[in-house]
Parts: sequence; structure tokens; C-alpha cells
Amino acid sequence: MRRPGIALTVCILLMAVTHGLATDYRKLSGYVRLIASQPSVSASRGVSVTPGRTLTAFVKTNGEPAGALWAEHGCRLHARQGNISIVSIPIEHIGSLSDHPAVSRIEASPRGHLCMDTTAIVVGSDKIAQPSPTIGQFTGDGVVVGVMDVGFDLTHPNFYDHTASRYRIGACWDQLSHDTVGSTLPVGRDYVGAEAILALQHSADGLLQTHGTHTLGIAAGSGYQSPYKGIATDADICVVANAVDEDIALIDSADLEKYTTATDALGFKYIFDYADSKGRPCVASFSEGYPPYLDQKDSLYAAFLDSLSGPGRIIVAAAGNEGYAQTYAAKHRDAATAGAFVGANSKEALYRVKADGPLTLALYAYTADGGSASHLRFTSEAIPIDTLITDTLFVSSDTCIVSLTRYPSSFATDTIYNIQLQSAKVLNQLLPIALVMEGAGTEAELFGSSTSKLTSHSAAPQWNAARPGRNVHAPGCFPSVICVGSTAHRLGFTNYKGEYKDYSEGCIAGRLSPYSSTGPAMNGTMKPNITAPGDNIVSSYSSFYIEHNPEARDINSDVEHFDFQGRTYAWNSNTGTSMATPVVAGVIALWLQAKPDLSPEEVMTTLSLTSRQPDPALTYPNNSYGYGEIDAYLGLLHILGVSQVETISHHQPRLLQCRMENGRIRLDYGDVPTAPLTVSLYSLKGLLLHQCQVAPGVTTLPMPQLTSGLFVIQTNSNDQRFTGSQIINYKQY
Repeated sequence: MRRPGIALTVCILLMAVTHGLATDYRKLSGYVRLIASQPSVSASRGVSVTPGRTLTAFVKTNGEPAGALWAEHGCRLHARQGNISIVSIPIEHIGSLSDHPAVSRIEASPRGHLCMDTTAIVVGSDKIAQPSPTIGQFTGDGVVVGVMDVGFDLTHPNFYDHTASRYRIGACWDQLSHDTVGSTLPVGRDYVGAEAILALQHSADGLLQTHGTHTLGIAAGSGYQSPYKGIATDADICVVANAVDEDIALIDSADLEKYTTATDALGFKYIFDYADSKGRPCVASFSEGYPPYLDQKDSLYAAFLDSLSGPGRIIVAAAGNEGYAQTYAAKHRDAATAGAFVGANSKEALYRVKADGPLTLALYAYTADGGSASHLRFTSEAIPIDTLITDTLFVSSDTCIVSLTRYPSSFATDTIYNIQLQSAKVLNQLLPIALVMEGAGTEAELFGSSTSKLTSHSAAPQWNAARPGRNVHAPGCFPSVICVGSTAHRLGFTNYKGEYKDYSEGCIAGRLSPYSSTGPAMNGTMKPNITAPGDNIVSSYSSFYIEHNPEARDINSDVEHFDFQGRTYAWNSNTGTSMATPVVAGVIALWLQAKPDLSPEEVMTTLSLTSRQPDPALTYPNNSYGYGEIDAYLGLLHILGVSQVETISHHQPRLLQCRMENGRIRLDYGDVPTAPLTVSLYSLKGLLLHQCQVAPGVTTLPMPQLTSGLFVIQTNSNDQRFTGSQIINYKQY
């Protein structure tokens, strides 16, 4: 019950005047509404709305806007794709811009958060990515791998070629850099060329973060005198050091709204523009994400990324690491009520409810013995569309401020409710608070996130509907983005101290990692699209992070330390869909080398036809694995058009590497064969060019005279370890 005479309800009609300007809130996404609708919301985030503050946002216009539109509202245009622009908007001018008849939508979301020795073997890229002095295999040569992440050690030898003689990072946009003199970018500045990038040494957050050093190494690291190679070991590299929640201490409070999903979209554009300047195809890897705002079908972020993607331009993003988290509760149409308890480990949380009919939202606070302390109830009839309502829930001697907005979604009949909770104490340390959906005949869903979790409680078991699932992050949930979940293969590792770290609890080798987020996405789309190894992946770690955080716990996951040009570097084991995502990006780089105009649609088709299906009890695709686990080699066979040749195996031989050089075929054995081999040479059209029998242990044999090109060598033997096919990129000298 409420305490009479104390609780206060404040209704702010969202078509009202804000900061002296008319604001059309129907055109604003949820995050932009929070910024523009009330100074108190920004104040609650520790931010005051003062002149000079700007928001980086997507703006959709009706046709081509007049050039004077941006100048009229004090905006700065950064990019435009079709009728979607990315613009810096003075916060005090959001209202006037939204009221302009040429503007149909303004959208942004806040910053996201962070979500190879055996890896290449698992995905099948190990033998197709082994160069020799006279042949160039599939190593990502001629392809740009772009990684947008945080914490880059730009000096790590992993980002040179395997001889450490050619530096491969060609451009770096550090969005957190304070060296902005002369920069035309909305935040930070960029550095182009080896000399400038190596002089920078690390991204602005490189002393606090190391995530990007690891993910970039997985996608494109050369391995530098180690077995810990990435996938596309010879690709050119472009990096964007963006900002995430973990970087907030490095951002001036007056600049917080400059770092949004629109800024991330500019990061993707920067990567693709760099690749275009080199005339090369590109895959961009993004191991970050955020809970979407339930408007993906009309999301400007999704539409902008869709316009960036295309032939030779692929975006790959992480599904998220919320598989363990209870972030979802459903009220089915035939149920009168359903609910879940607030489980956020923070003083502020945001929940979303999607409903297809009339709904009452209730919040119940309970006493320690399970009795009802107080409650608030909001009926849909009493909440006009585009209205902000605030009220106070009393939780014993504590209070919880409840802010609620209701607005239409892009779904045909659905309405979205944003419920923001704020307290002086951490929410899950208060007495239990239940969020309850009421309304027979209405289908409703409650969504939390990794920072706004749901939970169960014995105080009122009838509200224990919280469960995991439906928590795939954006932008991975967007249609044109390849969304990646994680599988577990290596279940532990030995660190540089000789200590074995066992991380097998809850894992089944070869199956979905228990933390990997699952779908469907909030808009009902099947996600993720694909999985790849993500557990205990060994890759490069930042030497600057290690140097400045010598007691950090994750340094115990260092597998090896080594010296290079006077500095100590590390290989480190890490886990997450963040690690699985660059595996997929690296594989796609190999595919782009084979077919530079490969499109996102062709990637999806290839995944659907060639992926392994780890759990035979499931039907595919599904909302856990997508199409399954990526198979680099079979995918390459499909892209090259030879997967339908019946006499060519869909796998590589386990203990044999074939090479073509100096007019001969060379066989490198991993063990002594127990039976003879039949070696067959095929063109990519499936034409048999040469065939011969080989006794066990023979290492070279003649081949027909050939011009440079791609060929397939098929080996067959009763010793199955030596049976399989290999694609050879032969170069005649």
C-alpha cells in the first residue's frame, strides 16, 4: 500500500514545451526521450543539461533535407546513408529539431559494454591458412579486417606479419583521444600509417583495458613465433577504439552524450571507408553490445548498418554473455498475471515491457516476512501515449523512484513500456520488489538485461516467472549483422606459472557455452546466426595493461610472457562471445579472399548449408546455435563452387598437409601412414587433372604443368587420418 499523503505522481505530457522549445516525442527513441524530456533524468545520471552539450544521434528525414536544416538547429553532419544522417545535436535543440516537418525520427542508444592454437583446428581454418615461400594459401591476404573495440596495444608483434617485418595496422581512430586539434571527426582523432600508429603505442584506454588487443589477435593475429595464431593472419587491419561503459572515467561529463550507438555506426563507416580507399573487401568485428529498445524493425541504427553492408562489406557482432542471467518473463494471453522480482546489482535499472493489448503494470514491495509493504499500479488507460509518469515506491524505510513511459513500437499492435527504477541503495539489497504484468487476454513480455536482471524470491512465489533467454544484444540482433554465439571446446588451460585453470563446470565439450545469449531477439528474429569457439581462447594481451595493472586478476590467465623490442608481451586466455565473434570475422576474411564481392546474404546462405550441427537433438536453425558452428573449410568449398563434387571430401585430412611447388606436389605428414595414398588433383570445376598412387612415406611426386590458380588435392587412404581434400592456391614462378 502507498503511504497516504506522501507519494506524488507527476505527469509530463511529452508534447509539452521543454527548455522553451516544442518537442515531438513521438519522433524520439527511448534514450533520446530520456535526455530531452526532463532535466531531472539527466541530473539523476550525474549530468546537467547545459548549453554546449551535444548528442550524437541518427536522424531520419523525409527525402533530402535542405542544407540549412542542420545549421538552423546548430547541428553538425557527420555522415549520411540514404535518408538517415548521423548528426551532433545540441541537447537544447533536440526539441526544435524534432518539431521540424522534415524530420521523422531521432534515435540513439547509450554506450555498449564488453561482451587461437586449437581454435583454428576446430573451425577448420588451420590448413587453408598455412603459407609457404612459394604458395599463398587463404590467409586473408588482400582483405581488411576491421575491429572496433577498447584497449588496443598497437605495438604488439601479433599485429605484424609472421616475420615481424611488416606492420599491418593501416589506420586507427581513437575516439577517446584528447588530441583533437585539426581532427574532423566528432570525437577523438585518427592515426594513419605505421609510423603514426606505433608512435601512439596504445589507445587512450590502453592502460585500463585490453579487450581489443585480444579480439584483434583472434581475428587477424600472425601468432609471432607461437602457436597462438589468429584466423586471417595476413589481412590488413583497421581499428576503431570506441567507448564503452567501462571507459566512463575517461570521458568528460560534458561529453557523455557524444558517445552513443551513432558514434559506433560512424566507427563501422570509418572501417569500410578505409577498406574502400585500399580497394579491398572488408569484414568488421564488434565484440560489444547493449540491450535493444524493442524498435529494431524501424531502428535507424539497424537501417544505417544495413546500408553500409553489402558485397565485400560484412559486419559481425557478439550475441552477448547473458546466458546465465534471468532477464525475461512472459505473461501468456490466458494468464491473468505474471511477474518477476527486481535483481539489479545497481542503484538504477531499466526494464521494458512489450504488450499487444490493455495492461496494468504493478510494483509490489514486500517485508522481510513476505508481507506486502506497499505497491504502485499503472493502467494503460491512465498512461497516455508519449507521457512520462513518475512516482515513489516505499520499501520499508527506503524509497524507489519509478519513472514510466509508454509509446508505440514498430510492431503492428504492440505497445512498449519503459520502467526506470532509481534508489539511494543498490536495488537488489532493498527488500524484495516485484514487477507484475496484469491483464487477461493480453500477451506481454518483460525484458531486463545484464545490468537490470530479474530474479525469484520466496516472499511471493507467484511472481517467480524470471528465466534466461531472449537477451541477444544489439547490433547483433539486426537483420544484416552476422550474430555470433559461443561454443566450448578447451575447458581449461595452464598459465605461465604452470598452474592449470579448470573452467569445465557447466560446460559440455563441443556444445553451446552456458553463458552465450540466446534468442529469439526482442523483435522475434532468430538469433544468433552462428556459433564459434569462445571458451579459453588464447590470444594477445596488452603489454601496457599488464605493466600498469600488475596485480590484476586476469593476468593469472596469461599463458606465456615474451620479449619483443624491449617490452614484455603476453599471450592470454579469455572467454566469451567476444572471443567467438572475431573467430567468425576471421573466417569470413578467408572467404572474402576467395570471393571479394561476397555479400551478407551469401554469407548467411553459406552458413546455412555448411555449418556443423553440434547438438543432434535439435533442429537447425534455432535460437541457441543459429545454423550451427562455423566450418571454415566447407564454407570455402561452397563459396568456390566445389562442394557438390562427389569425389571431393568436405573435410581436410587430419595428419597431412599438401603443397604444390616447383612442378611437384609435396606431402608433409603428421605421422607415418599405415596404408598407401591415392592423390587426385582437381580444377575448381571438378575436372580431374592428375591422379597417382603413393606409397606410405613418399614426400614428393610430379604434377602436370599448370598455370597459377586454385586447385583441389584429394587424398584417399585406408588410414582415415590421411583422407580429405585441400584447396591449393598455386603460384607459378
